[in-house]
Amino acid sequence: MTPDHPRNCATHALTDKARARAIFEYLSLLQEAETLDIAELEKILFSLRAETGNAEMRQTMLEKLFIAFRAHLKPFLRRFADIRIPLDRNFRHQTGILQGFLDNLAATHETLLEDDSVRRQPEIALEIMERIAFCLYQHIYVSHLVVAPVQTGIWQRLHGIHLSSLRLPLAPGRQPPLASYREALLLAAAQPTSCAAHELEFVAEYAHKCADTIFFTTEMPQDGNAVFWVEPTHDFALFALTRRSLPSGYRAFYFSTAKAAERSRKDLEALDAGATAESLHLPKLAQTPAGQGALRRLATAWSAPGKRHFPRRRQANHRRARLCAGLARFRQLLQKKDGESEVDISQWMIINESPDGYALMHMSGTIGHVRIGDVVALRPDANPGWLVCLVRWAISENPEHIEIGLQIIALDAIPASLVDGESRFVHTPLLLLPEYPSLRSASALVAPVGTITGDRCAIRLGGSKKTRDLSGLKVCEQNSCIEMFTLAE
Repeated sequence: MTPDHPRNCATHALTDKARARAIFEYLSLLQEAETLDIAELEKILFSLRAETGNAEMRQTMLEKLFIAFRAHLKPFLRRFADIRIPLDRNFRHQTGILQGFLDNLAATHETLLEDDSVRRQPEIALEIMERIAFCLYQHIYVSHLVVAPVQTGIWQRLHGIHLSSLRLPLAPGRQPPLASYREALLLAAAQPTSCAAHELEFVAEYAHKCADTIFFTTEMPQDGNAVFWVEPTHDFALFALTRRSLPSGYRAFYFSTAKAAERSRKDLEALDAGATAESLHLPKLAQTPAGQGALRRLATAWSAPGKRHFPRRRQANHRRARLCAGLARFRQLLQKKDGESEVDISQWMIINESPDGYALMHMSGTIGHVRIGDVVALRPDANPGWLVCLVRWAISENPEHIEIGLQIIALDAIPASLVDGESRFVHTPLLLLPEYPSLRSASALVAPVGTITGDRCAIRLGGSKKTRDLSGLKVCEQNSCIEMFTLAE
């Protein structure tokens, strides 16, 4: 923030005109500020909420505050890109301040809608509703960034402002935009708990690009595989029709994500054909394996939301499990007989399980290496060996609590290393996964993201000095941590 802005102007005992002038000066300086000072913005907002004078003046100042805040929000949120879960207390406190401001900014705009002069101007009311939807959507987005549950009541308010926009007496053919509401639903349909922070930024930008493909209807669309339903009087986001049918008595509306899924598939095909992210108007991440993996998951989530293959069985006997996170640590664990004493092993409680996965709650040990999308070694009590799993989701309600969901991808693994094609120098840890009919029909290779290019590579197994050439590699999993390739036999 520039050093010469009016400090604590909201708390000074000024006349109405002097206070308004001080706020305008501050907001003008805010346009050129390099960073956001949320505490200072909160003071300005408090002053505007307490203002009982000219409603038009208050609306103008709120608009200036909102525009400046929105312009600085995206770079401000980039500090979340490399966070470790669970968040430390200081970072979680900062998150709470930001979400508190977003909540208050939405509430202050909601009071504008009660003014008679605004009610008589539906176009202005619609613009205010869009700002409210933006604030509530960003509140939800920040929760996903820090893998925290969405605060109670936020989704219900967001649904409510959408319903209010439908009641506006707009000109015939005028479609209420509420783009932020559509973006929020698209993000929710994309399974945001399965995204790392920088992947989530990419998914949110892509949802913004696809918001114009969403249309609401009270009639069930024909394409049932890509249909979601929303009950706007309830405080939840949405449900995929393939996973849960609409209960009787619900007055819901439907929307289809088929067009958004088709757009993501076409963009992925274009990238595979050599197009640049810039030419497709996509973020730079789309040019990387992590970005293309995110696009591939979007196409799946929006076209055919996954269903559980097996029911989950909740554990009541508090079974424990040991976990080793990260591909390099996993390989070290497998290579050495005493590897368990040389790597970080954390203790977890099994909440529920099925034949292809687990939900775990952290008990003790280091968890700073646990990342969404990464490979982990898991050894439940009484299990003879280490299972190979991927972290599919994570949620943390407070700094002392974290839960994760794991998918089993193999029952064991063979440690390996990638061999440089020219120098034949051995480097980069890999895992070779044997074929298991119940999990996959072919062997697979797990590598750090971006280390294998093309459809062939050379590896060495364990401590062997013999090089093995692999060809016909085909990507079957891609995210910000690892890539998994099926091997042609």
